[in-house]
Amino acid sequence: MSLTLTGTRDDAGPATPAEPQQQHRFRAPLAMCAVVLVAAALPLARNHIFYFWDDTAGVGVPEWHRIAGAVLHGQLPLLNLDMWRGGNFAAEAATGMWNPVVVLLAVAVYPIDNLAVGITIAKMVLLLVAAGGMYLLTRSFGVRRGLSAVAGAALPLTGYSFFMDTPAWVNALLLTAFTPWVWWTARLATHHGRSWLWLVLAGYLAVSIGNPYGLLSTGLVIVAVAAEAWCAGLHRRIVGLVAAGAAVALLNVMTYLPLLLTASYGFRAGSGTSNDGTLKPSLTNLLEASTPSTQPLMPAFLHDYFTVPVVYLAWFVLPLLPWLRWRAFGRAWRVHIGLFIFGGAALLLMLGPSQLWMFRWPVRLIDFCWIAALPLWAVLADHAVERTHRRVRAAVSVGIVAVGAYLAWGERPEILSRHVVGAVVVLALVALLVRFGTTSRAGFGVLTMGTLLVLGLQVLWFPANRNVLDYQFPNSVAAMRQNFAKYQGTVVQVAAFAQDPPEDRLPGRDYRDLLYGSMYSVAGVDSTAMYSGIGFSAFDDALCVSYEGDTCAGAWPALWRHPAGYAVPLADLLRAGTVVVQNSLVRVMGPPGWHRVPAAEGSRLATVWMPDAAYPWPDGLLSYASTGVRVTADQRTGSTDEQLAYRADLPGTLTFARLAWPGYTATVGGRPVPVTMGPAGLLVVAVPAGGGTVDLSWRPPGSTMSTVAFCLGVLLTIGLVVRRRPSLLSAQPRGEA
Repeated sequence: MSLTLTGTRDDAGPATPAEPQQQHRFRAPLAMCAVVLVAAALPLARNHIFYFWDDTAGVGVPEWHRIAGAVLHGQLPLLNLDMWRGGNFAAEAATGMWNPVVVLLAVAVYPIDNLAVGITIAKMVLLLVAAGGMYLLTRSFGVRRGLSAVAGAALPLTGYSFFMDTPAWVNALLLTAFTPWVWWTARLATHHGRSWLWLVLAGYLAVSIGNPYGLLSTGLVIVAVAAEAWCAGLHRRIVGLVAAGAAVALLNVMTYLPLLLTASYGFRAGSGTSNDGTLKPSLTNLLEASTPSTQPLMPAFLHDYFTVPVVYLAWFVLPLLPWLRWRAFGRAWRVHIGLFIFGGAALLLMLGPSQLWMFRWPVRLIDFCWIAALPLWAVLADHAVERTHRRVRAAVSVGIVAVGAYLAWGERPEILSRHVVGAVVVLALVALLVRFGTTSRAGFGVLTMGTLLVLGLQVLWFPANRNVLDYQFPNSVAAMRQNFAKYQGTVVQVAAFAQDPPEDRLPGRDYRDLLYGSMYSVAGVDSTAMYSGIGFSAFDDALCVSYEGDTCAGAWPALWRHPAGYAVPLADLLRAGTVVVQNSLVRVMGPPGWHRVPAAEGSRLATVWMPDAAYPWPDGLLSYASTGVRVTADQRTGSTDEQLAYRADLPGTLTFARLAWPGYTATVGGRPVPVTMGPAGLLVVAVPAGGGTVDLSWRPPGSTMSTVAFCLGVLLTIGLVVRRRPSLLSAQPRGEA
C-alpha cells in the first residue's frame, strides 16, 4: 500500500466550499498575514516599546546597529575594541552577523532614528516569516489552505514566542521563524525530489543566528525527516538529507568555533549539567496550553512565576481534541512520524535539567514542541469535526477547559476573574467552531477572529513582560549622541541598573549621564560598560562586572589601585577618559589628578570625573611601557591592529588598553614575541632589548579551520545540487504518487 506523504487536498480533487478555487489560492495566506500584523500591533496600544525590551534593548539593538554601520562602510565587525568585553562579535556568536537576514534587517532599519520603531518593524517582519514557514510546513502534510493559515498565524502568537522571545530575545524569535522553513525544505527535497540547495540555505539561516538551539532544531529536523523517508521507502534520500545537514554544519564552523575557543576566558567556561529550576516547566503546565490566563509557577528571573502566558499555545488546540476524527489520522501514522519524533524529543529535553552544557532554561524548547503540535492538530482538524455523541464530547471539552483554568488558578489564585473570563471565552469560541466546523469558511473566521480576540485579552492582562528588564532607554540615536558627546575617551561606569527606581529611568533623569547594556555603543561612546553573553573573567573579576555590564561599588576603589609591578592605577591602564559613578551605588571623593564635571553638565543621580591631563600616545591604545622601554610612535592600523616603534635598554613589556582575547599575535621586526594577559585581562606584549617596530594584529581564533570548513561546505552543497539534477528525470519513488 502506498502512502500519500505530501499531496495537498487542492490537487486531490475538485474544490469544495471550504477550499478556495485555484485563482483564490492566496486568500488564506494573505488573511493569515493580516491577522499576524493586526495581532502584532495590539500590544503597541498600551506599550509602545513592547518590542524594545530587555536584551533586545540592552544588546540586540546595539549589536544590530553596529553590524549595519560596519557593513554600510564595507567592514565586518569581528572585534570592536571600543565595546570592550561586549565587542568580540566573532566569539559572541549570537550577534547573527553571519546571517544574511539579520544583516539585511539591520541595514534596513539602520536609517530610522527611533530605535523602538526600527526594531518593531524588523520583528513584525520576523513574525510574518514564522507564520509563512509554518503555513508551508503544514501544507506539506496535505492540510488545506485555511487550516494551514490558522496554524501559521498561531505559531508566532503562542505565549512564549509572542510574550517572551518577541519583546526580549530576538535571536530566539529568529530561530522560531526559520525552523519551519528548514523542515519544509527538508520535506520538499526528500519527498518531492526538489534541490537540496534550499535545505542547505534554510539550515544555514537557522544555524548562523549563533543560537546553539539552532543546531539542535536543525539536527532534530534531519532526524525527523530521515525517519519519514525510511517509512516511505525513500532510503537513498536519507544519504542526501544527512549530507545536506553536514553541509550546514561545515558552513557554520565559523559561527561557533571562535566561541568554543574563547569560552574558557569568560563565564561560559565549565558549563555542565545542573538543575536549579529556572525556566523549567512541568508536564502539567502543558495542560494549560489552551488557557489564556496561564501564568506558570517557576523561577523566572525577577519573579518566581511568569508574568506572561508562556505555556499558552492556542485556544482551539486542547478543547477541540474530543471532536477530531482520530481514526483517520491513525491509519496514516507513518506519514507523520517526523512530527512525533521532533516534538517528542523537544518535549523530553524541555522536561530535563535547567542547564545542559551550552543549553539552559529548557522552557525555550516549548516553541519546538508547538512547531510539531500545530501541524498535528491541523492534520486532524482537516478531516472535519466528529458530530456523534455530542454530549460526551462537549463534556470532555468543558472538562479540558476547566482543568486548564483550575491549574492556572492554582498557580495564580489572585487573578480568579481572568481565569473565569478566559475559560468562558474559550468555551464560547469552541462551541462556535463545533457549530461551523473546522473546514468551512465560517470555521476559518472563528479560528482567526478568535485568535485575535484571545490575544487582545492577553495583551490587556499582560501589557509587558515583568520577568525581565525594562530599560526604558531613550529612543533617538541622534539625541543620545548629542547628549553623550560630553564624554571623553574610554568611559568607565560604576553603576547598577537596579539601583535606581523605574521613575528615574528617563531621558531627562538617569539617562542624562548613564546608559546600560551596550547602549553606549549606539551613543557613539567608547565604554567598558557593555553587555556580553560570554564575558571576560579577568576583567569582570577586577571590576566586579556582571553579564549586562553593571558593576558593584567595589569597582570604584579597584580603579585607583596600582596593579603589581605598575606605577599607575588601573584607571590609567584602561586609558579612562571619563569615570561615571552612580550616586545611589557609591559616594566618592575625587582621586588626585581628576576633576569633577560641573554640576550644570550632570545630575544628582550620577557624578562624572575626568582626568586633568591627557594620556600619552593618543593615536594608539598603548597605556603603559615598563621601565627602560621608550615608545617613540604608536598608531592604530585598521579596526583591530596596531603598530608602534620603541627603544629599550633591557627586555620589557608593553601594556595595551584592550582585552587579551584569543587570536592576538605580535612581532618585532617580523619575529614573533609573546602575547600575554596582564592586570584586569589587559593585553601585554613582551619586547626584546634594542628596539624596533612592534606589529600587533588580531584574527578570530580558528580562522584557518573555519575557512577550510566553509569551503568544504560549499563544495558539498555544489555536489548535492549537481547530483540531484539527473534524479529529477527518474520515476517517482514509492510513496510520492
